[in-house]
Amino acid sequence: MYSRWTKVLVVALPLVGCSDDGSTDGPSMLREDAGTEDPRDASTDAGPAPVEPLAVSPQFDADFDGDRSSIVTTLSETLQPRYVGDYLDELGRMRVPPEEFGALHPQPGEPFSLRAQLPGAAPDWMPGALPSSARSVHFSFIIADVQLVDQESPALVPSNLQLAPTAFRPHGEWAAALADSLLRSVSAFHEQRPLDMVFSLGDQIEDAQLNELRWFLTLFEGGELSVDSGERDDMVSGPGNDAYDPFVAAGLPEDLPWVGVIGNHDVLVNGIFPVGLIRESNEDADARAALEDLLTTFGGALPGISVAGAHPAYYANEARPAFTITPETFEPSLLPLEPLGLESHAIPKDPDRAHVDSCEIMDQFRNARGLPAGHGYSDSMIADCLAMQEFDPTAPAGGWFTLDLVPDALRLIALSLGPVAGGPSGILARPPDDCVVMGQPCRDDPRFDQVAFLESELDRAAADDVEVIVMSHQVSEELVTEPALELFALFLSEDPAVGPLWQRWVPELNEAMTPLDFRKLLATNGHVIAHIAGHDHRHEVRAVCPDGTTIENATDECESGDGSTGYWEVTTSAVVDPPHQGRFMEIVHVEGQLGALYLTVQDPRMPADSLAERGRFLGRAWVAAQTNRFAVDGSATGAAPGPKDRNLLLPFSLPKAVADKWTDADFESELASETVLTKPAGKMPSLPVWVK
Repeated sequence: MYSRWTKVLVVALPLVGCSDDGSTDGPSMLREDAGTEDPRDASTDAGPAPVEPLAVSPQFDADFDGDRSSIVTTLSETLQPRYVGDYLDELGRMRVPPEEFGALHPQPGEPFSLRAQLPGAAPDWMPGALPSSARSVHFSFIIADVQLVDQESPALVPSNLQLAPTAFRPHGEWAAALADSLLRSVSAFHEQRPLDMVFSLGDQIEDAQLNELRWFLTLFEGGELSVDSGERDDMVSGPGNDAYDPFVAAGLPEDLPWVGVIGNHDVLVNGIFPVGLIRESNEDADARAALEDLLTTFGGALPGISVAGAHPAYYANEARPAFTITPETFEPSLLPLEPLGLESHAIPKDPDRAHVDSCEIMDQFRNARGLPAGHGYSDSMIADCLAMQEFDPTAPAGGWFTLDLVPDALRLIALSLGPVAGGPSGILARPPDDCVVMGQPCRDDPRFDQVAFLESELDRAAADDVEVIVMSHQVSEELVTEPALELFALFLSEDPAVGPLWQRWVPELNEAMTPLDFRKLLATNGHVIAHIAGHDHRHEVRAVCPDGTTIENATDECESGDGSTGYWEVTTSAVVDPPHQGRFMEIVHVEGQLGALYLTVQDPRMPADSLAERGRFLGRAWVAAQTNRFAVDGSATGAAPGPKDRNLLLPFSLPKAVADKWTDADFESELASETVLTKPAGKMPSLPVWVK
């Protein structure tokens, strides 16, 4: 989830339609920031100026037909909007035909770009055609921020959009279908060339609920799946024609291993609030009143208890216009930008809505089918987690692990940045000074001290002469040294009703790492190739220099420094939000001390009449309607990714001892990024369809 805390007010007014030539007739929509005047007041007596149609993007190739029947990567074909810019003018009137709000069109593929920015790794290579000496060390797929959501849960508060801009999505209920279509596409390439691993980068679920977690595991294991809870809601009468109808998830192939890390939404309500804080505040009338007043000031609301029997009817059946939208019937007036003014109603209780914590998530992953056994977690790790929670339920309680991806060559270090203390940002801190678990001090014990774990594992990798991939939910820049919810503590510390409760669940942090501290630790180790992360819901790649500073543009280079080589920081976009993509990652030994990281973006490939395509249409339409809030591709305005962040060839330098080992190793001679990923991997999958 984005950690950019903003306040956005959404006001719906009548809508104006737009014909194919851009002229207007019919209603329109207006969104205003708090405190601004209605733009119509500035119009003259003659009325507002005519709508200025949005021009077709100059990069759009109207003659490109594409491959509409095959599974391909973005190297072969991309999906792009016809128009780039604000789809609505300042009065909220449509500047493009209504069907273009949700439309994506096949466009030519995007070739690899070379970014040679790290010290000691600036070769004159041709992307897509490395020297014949190059061999594939590791081939994997990255998936991030699936965020399966129980839309009927009392814990879900869409109005917390004000605190976290991704809290409400009219397409949220389609995340399961979108993830299934992406995994089917990945599996098709696995049949052509076996993948070594799938990495899930956290925020597998939305509100830390058991039923959401089970839905996610079904996506990976395969089987019948419905994202319904409580009583059955057949939004569109009949089977296979709405988001709550059961469908059969394909799951990953049995021989394809996967691991996952824990994100803020996995353990926090709305991805923000500690579960204990929500439970206790709902059970104390005075505390609830105080918190509700404060959150209202910030434009948010206090979530309910997940298994309660009543809550605000944000998603009452009669208030779900998004379920009736199809590309054939779409107009922006049907699109709910934010649910406002809805009344409370009773819902059936559902024990499967029980909240989960880090220990429960680890246990569920450990018992999931597939490879590797435990998916990174073991019985002893869960026992340690439970022991730590018994000492202090607000202390970091496990979720970090290592895994040898390629024996004696490449290792994974997986981190759990939480944060248990609340807020969306990551935390990497020491345990409390008084922490004693099972008779032993927690500090410097890698089982309970994640900083000690990271330091010791980096030292072990250097001693073993193996390279490292670091994996976490949040990217380095999202690390904080005090809980994000500390902002609220300023208003609550003197309140006897809620102050002690808040201090108990939002504790001070002990020696928390800064983003620069973290990057310096990884950069100076000399064995880190990349840090892969999600959370920001967009593709972004940064060169991390030896001094821990980052370079986001594609032309500047790091200074050589003291011989350290730096590493690559790779953020992958969310499955739940447009453009709903993941990416392949291939690590290559080219020759001598030169290695390369290939990154290839993958769209979920789906038939035009599928339920998954309906979810993509809604997501794309919603983003296009968010004038001045989102870029057209779904990323936050002002930092839209481009080719420099998508299909890439990223050189890196190897320590000599590692290079010697890799030279003698028996790696795969075929580079999947230059062969398999450039070709179709079979026919488009058959998916459930919607009723027109």
